[in-house]
Amino acid sequence: MQEVTLKFKNNKAMEALLDFAKKFDVVVEKKVPIQKTKGTPKPNQDQLPITFAKHADVTALAGIWKDREISLEELRKGAWADRI
Repeated sequence: MQEVTLKFKNNKAMEALLDFAKKFDVVVEKKVPIQKTKGTPKPNQDQLPITFAKHADVTALAGIWKDREISLEELRKGAWADRI
């Protein structure tokens, strides 16, 4: 299969050519150009999807394993099951 890449400045011309190409059983792959950015964009702290992180209370987990008879080996077995 032969391949041709066309770049358009005008969306109307591109749509017209795509419609015309469909009449001839042409396979059309429409690719969206990737925008290059400098560095990694940093998310806005106020728009994080994790709501508890805004007012984290690490003391809420204090004593979570208190009075529980569980070993590190049992934790590993439960977490990793068939992987160890």
